[in-house]
Amino acid sequence: MSKISFVGISRDSAAIFLDLISEINLQNEFVFYPNKDFGIEPFMPMKIYSIEIKEAGSCPPEEDELFFGATGPENKLAIFEDFLNSYGISESRYTQVIHPSAYIAPSNLISTGVLVEPGVIISAQSKIEFGVSLKRGCRIGHHNSIGRYTDINPGVILSGMINIGEGCLIGSGAVIKDNISIGANTTIGVGSVVTKDIPANCIAFGNPCKVVRQK
Repeated sequence: MSKISFVGISRDSAAIFLDLISEINLQNEFVFYPNKDFGIEPFMPMKIYSIEIKEAGSCPPEEDELFFGATGPENKLAIFEDFLNSYGISESRYTQVIHPSAYIAPSNLISTGVLVEPGVIISAQSKIEFGVSLKRGCRIGHHNSIGRYTDINPGVILSGMINIGEGCLIGSGAVIKDNISIGANTTIGVGSVVTKDIPANCIAFGNPCKVVRQK
């Protein structure tokens, strides 16, 4: 397959991507194309991978497939828009990174730029949109829809018929019951139990989960 290069960069999550792609694709040399000059390098205290960090604003070569070098809804949106506006790099240039231990039912629709970490389960007829991150051991039920750039953190359980808007952050261990909608750009706190719809642009947490403030 084509070489995968990273757009954007982070200190911690970039190191996770290095392990995943090394394991899946046997690619052991990596190039990052930061969208801003943050001076960040991946944190690699145990194993050092061969990496090159290009000057901020450099354009990846046309033959490379691309993946986000950072997580977080706001980070991924900013990275995508910077490279789209500067170089016309569209969603079609991005690849998926899916660990082989994940189970994805064949009826699902998985977009590009999607991260699926080890132990994830995605049940039938769900739609995962561009730039979504599904982290270790989360469980995605049937007939769910997860909007662009959303992060689903480790251990989250989504039941069936759930709609999560664009740019959401679902905290580790949260549980969301059937037929719930969560509006765009909303954060659900760690360990929350969501039993009612949550509106857009807010922070909510607790058992039962309640809105604590607007963003």
